[in-house]
Amino acid sequence: MLTATFRADGSSKFNKDNRWGYFPSVALAWKINEEGFVKDIDWISDWKLRLGYGLTGQQEGIGEYSYFASYVANREHAFYPIIGDGTTSRPNAYNDNLTWEKTTTWNAGMDFGILNGRFTAALDFYHRNTKDLLQSVPVAAGSNFKNTVMANVGSLKNTGLEFSIGGKVIQARDFMWDVQYNVTWNKNKITSMTVGEAAPGYYLPTGYIAGGTGNSVQAQAVGHPAYSFLVYQQVYDENGKAIENEYVDRNGDGIISDLDRYFYKKPAADVLMGLSSKMIWKNWDFSFSLRASLNNYVFNNVESNNSNQGKAAVYAQSGFFSNFVTRHLDKGFQGVGNYFMSDMFVQNASFLKVDNITLGYSFDNLFKRGINGRVYATVQNVLTITKYKGLDPEVGGGIDNNFYPRPLVSMLGLSLNF
Repeated sequence: MLTATFRADGSSKFNKDNRWGYFPSVALAWKINEEGFVKDIDWISDWKLRLGYGLTGQQEGIGEYSYFASYVANREHAFYPIIGDGTTSRPNAYNDNLTWEKTTTWNAGMDFGILNGRFTAALDFYHRNTKDLLQSVPVAAGSNFKNTVMANVGSLKNTGLEFSIGGKVIQARDFMWDVQYNVTWNKNKITSMTVGEAAPGYYLPTGYIAGGTGNSVQAQAVGHPAYSFLVYQQVYDENGKAIENEYVDRNGDGIISDLDRYFYKKPAADVLMGLSSKMIWKNWDFSFSLRASLNNYVFNNVESNNSNQGKAAVYAQSGFFSNFVTRHLDKGFQGVGNYFMSDMFVQNASFLKVDNITLGYSFDNLFKRGINGRVYATVQNVLTITKYKGLDPEVGGGIDNNFYPRPLVSMLGLSLNF
């Protein structure tokens, strides 16, 4: 089997030379189970090898007028109407070299099924190269009209393996049990930077946090995973208690500076897993789904930004608790130096979540009126098992700051067909 596509995408977010992106893809498959040497094996219902290649592009995060010089009329903040009614024109920052972020993917896989599709499995290996990565980067003072600008900054490599298996474990007259499981392993690494390559140890700062002014705890650098944490190595006393603003002098020059920060962990998980199960007994059905993430890390900015809070901040004069976690008091920090840039706030956020549990009952010919339907009860976001110290270990981007908690949702439902 052969499938091929070709896309031509145009975007007004790029100049005329980079406006169009051309993205082909092709996929090949071989259904081995239909070959003569396998066709007579009745218990093999599906056996297919796959190979694919594709190129895709994206433009997210770019402003509407980021590639050409533009001005904004500004009258609200005009203090002296020297000219006319005081309206001024403020220039916007721009980058006329912006182009599509492009990802090339190679994948190879195999699908397998037995007993007329009762049990199935799939294995996939993929390799992705992304170039012209889009990101906001700092620029030298006076070189543009803002201290940061969107740019194409480098290349990223992703390698992964996916496996899924499932089927009807039990299939009887009045009872059916279906189970599905999948696991994904992924590794990513930045392979090149198109800016600052000449400077040894160059990195692009990102992951700005609350605490201090303009502090970031993540960076993009060649040879490291995307959005790796760049922090100081914390020093502890003989009792294992963190010493405020005391860090390891990693380069041995006798002073603590940015040169002593090091790359420590990353927000992306090494392994993702999912498990779903559905059981049907006569008219009753029961299902649930689980999801796990392993070896993903989060910078707990809520804890780091509140580590210097005294008891007066926690126990308000009204007699009620203020909105602080009492654990922050245990460190005894007084707000000295860059205490909030410590690797102690980069915390393991591996988790197991029970996403959904549903119990239902189906009926037909209700009241002998030909009314069919189903009544059900569902609970979502049921349970999270984790060692992470914040509210929720599932934080996009790896910085936990002012995260709005996911609610537990309960629903009762009724569907009717008549």
